Amino acid sequence: MRTRFTELLGIRYPIVQASMAWITDAVLAAAVSEAGGLGTIGPNAGCTTITPDVGETGERLREQIRKCKELTDKPFAVNFVVGVVGWDRDYSDRCLEVGIEEGVPVAVVSQGSPLVYTPRLKEAGVKVIHVGSTVRHVQKAEDAGVDAVIVSGTEGGGHSGFDQMTTLCLVPQATDAVKIPVIAGGGLVDARGLVAALALGAEGVYMGTRFMATEECPTHPNVKQAILDAMDTSTMAIRHGSPVSRKDEKTGGRGFVEERRGSIRLLLNDFARDVIAAQGGNVSFEEVIAATGSPEENPESNRTIAAFVNGNLERNTITASQGSGLIHDVPTCRGLIDRMIADVKPILERLSTAYSS
Repeated sequence: MRTRFTELLGIRYPIVQASMAWITDAVLAAAVSEAGGLGTIGPNAGCTTITPDVGETGERLREQIRKCKELTDKPFAVNFVVGVVGWDRDYSDRCLEVGIEEGVPVAVVSQGSPLVYTPRLKEAGVKVIHVGSTVRHVQKAEDAGVDAVIVSGTEGGGHSGFDQMTTLCLVPQATDAVKIPVIAGGGLVDARGLVAALALGAEGVYMGTRFMATEECPTHPNVKQAILDAMDTSTMAIRHGSPVSRKDEKTGGRGFVEERRGSIRLLLNDFARDVIAAQGGNVSFEEVIAATGSPEENPESNRTIAAFVNGNLERNTITASQGSGLIHDVPTCRGLIDRMIADVKPILERLSTAYSS
C-alpha cells in the first residue's frame, strides 16, 4: 500500500503506532516496524520508575533506541515531547540530543511549537513529523519545515485541543490546508478507519489504543482487559491542563503552553465514574489525578505507572480511544497489521460496487 508517507519513510504500510508514555518501548516499536508500519518509542519507554535526573533520562532513551536497532533494521520513530521552559525543557532537550547522537531515522514531535526542535532535527538528517490538533497547528508545522503532520481528533485517547475537533471534520480541513502528508489519528483502530482516513485525504493513520491491546505492548493485562471490555459509551473527554504560566510550587502543577492545554479522554471505570459524580460532572484531569491519592511529586507520571504498568485500576483509570469499543482481541502487531491490510480490499470492492451500481 503506497502513499507519499510510505515513500517518504521507506515503510510498507501507512500505519503509525502512536507514542504513549511508559508503554511504547523498543520491543513494541520494533514489532510494528518489522510488520511494515512505523513503530514509535515513547517517553520513559521501558521504564517503571521516575528519575529526576536529566542525564539518566537521556541514557534510558539511548538504551531503548539501541535496543530497537538490534530488533529491527526497519525505520522507527522516537517521540520528543517539547518541554515547558522552567519545568521539563531540560529533559526534552537532553532526549533530543540523545536522539540525534544515536541517529534516529524519524522524530514524532508533540505538545509544543514546531519551531523549537525542527531546525536541529532537520540539520541532523532526521525526518520530522509534528503532531497538532487544529488546522493552524499543521500550517505552522509546515511553515517550520516538517516533513509530515499528524492530526488527532477528540476521539483519541491522548491529548486533544479545547476545540474538540472530530477526526471526520479535522482531517479533510488539514489536508486542504497543507501540501505535506497528513496522518490521521483519533478513534481509528481497524481497516475501516484506515480506508476512511485515506478517503478524507490523509496518507496514513496514527493508532495508540489499538496497539495497547497487542501481545508486544508491555502494558498490564488489566489494562488490555479493560479495553476489551469497553463499549461505545465507555470513554469520556475531560479538561486537561490549567492555563497557568509557571509551575505551581505548592501543588506541583505545570505551566502549559497553548499546544499543551486541551482535553484528554479517559476510560470510564468505576473509579472514574465516582470522581466525576462527586464533582457533579464538571471535572478536570488534574482533579482525577488528585483523587488517586498519590502524595508523591510527579503525580501524573505516578498515576500512569500505577495504571498502565502495574494494572491498578481500582484507584485509577486509563486514557483510551473512543474506538475502544471496536477492539475485541489482543493479537501480535504483525497479526493486527496483516489483518488490517487484508481487510482493505473487500472494503474497496464493496465501495466500488456501490459506486458503479
